[in-house]
Amino acid sequence: CFCLRRKPEQRPDVPVFVEGKSNKAEAKSALNGSTPSPSALTILVLDELNSEVLDQAYARSAIQKFLRTHGPRLRQPTCLMLLGQKRLELLHDYSQDANALVEALHQRHAELPFGLMTAEMSGAGERLSKTLWALQQVAAANNHFAGRKNVIWVGPGFPALDSILSLNPDDRHRLVAAVGDATNLLFDSRLTVYTINPRGLEASPVMYGKSLGGGFLTGTQDPASGELVFESIAPETGGKIFRLQNDVDVAIATSVDDGAAYYTLAYYPSNRDWSGKFRSVKVMARGQSLQARVRRGYFAVPDAPATDNQIDTVLSRAVMNPLPFRALRISASVKSAGPLAGRFNIKVDRRALDWQLMPDSKHRCEVTIVVASVGADDRVHSHKVTEMESLVDDKHFEREWDKPVTFNLVSDLPRSTKHVRIVVRDAQNGHMGTADLSRDSLPVH
Repeated sequence: CFCLRRKPEQRPDVPVFVEGKSNKAEAKSALNGSTPSPSALTILVLDELNSEVLDQAYARSAIQKFLRTHGPRLRQPTCLMLLGQKRLELLHDYSQDANALVEALHQRHAELPFGLMTAEMSGAGERLSKTLWALQQVAAANNHFAGRKNVIWVGPGFPALDSILSLNPDDRHRLVAAVGDATNLLFDSRLTVYTINPRGLEASPVMYGKSLGGGFLTGTQDPASGELVFESIAPETGGKIFRLQNDVDVAIATSVDDGAAYYTLAYYPSNRDWSGKFRSVKVMARGQSLQARVRRGYFAVPDAPATDNQIDTVLSRAVMNPLPFRALRISASVKSAGPLAGRFNIKVDRRALDWQLMPDSKHRCEVTIVVASVGADDRVHSHKVTEMESLVDDKHFEREWDKPVTFNLVSDLPRSTKHVRIVVRDAQNGHMGTADLSRDSLPVH
């Protein structure tokens, strides 16, 4: 899928070229038959992990100015996140209340950038790893939302690794793979990234976009010319890089407006070699005042059922992700089940589950449930993974359609538990939902 910036009343003629071959017919047909796209969502991320103290202060001020200028009711649902020294934090969930977002930012105090005080390559590599991991967490948690999601990353992101030329081939391969994995997850989740550096003066997003692009991901770019590692993701996803300009609040507003109007195009590639290689894509729009800014391509990976190892990875990441998953709407409560154990009552909205009609006319769904006890050190101190099913006869299935499905299980609750995260994954469609229980709600003494 690709996003095309246009005026709302315009319907352009759009040919698509993949690796030099035209796919005009498929793309134009998809466009002419399109329906209005879902409203875009805005994800504001304040990056304090990679920001100096003065940059943090200016970035905070710019975000507040943007919210106050475009409030009290924002045009798009907007959530506010902060990448701190230890983790990614959700300061406020999606809301159009600008004042609530301003207050959430005010309540979260700034931190000293201890990570920047480590000048060694290992410290820089750790910050890059945390930054890419945070971006993957954002993508995973927002995968189920329909339509376009715009991630506006306010902060330096990750400046260039000055020592990239000295990296050995194995380390460079791992670096490229990490950026590629993050970009692929963004593609799958239909997220577009805009990076805004608050340091100041003169924007040249086109220059930076050209110097980065697919060359970095495919290993064909001269490392000396690719001065930005994290920011390279922005043009890959169809977004923009904003650097060297003072009016950061205006850059935020420009990013929001830029992602508000779009088309979603699809085509069927004629190249059936799913080797995992990067394929460049070029979209050209014929029309006055039209600009097609799109993803630069995709990785030719075949669709295949998830393996057990892949499912384990997805569940593990959902446990440690600080953001909620809502493809499945779930709620949970817990009662004591004896010393250091809890009996969990988990309710799942049955309308989002994939029900299979069995030969005996019963309806069946299967889920995987993870109950994880997380300590103050953000480590999992205990967890239980259970596969469960629900079987409902036809009569009760229709009558109880608006009622949740209830699952009960017992799991350990160590005294060191700070909170419990519950993850439910549908075994058929892969949809996931999460619920979090704070220590105050746990039978732990």
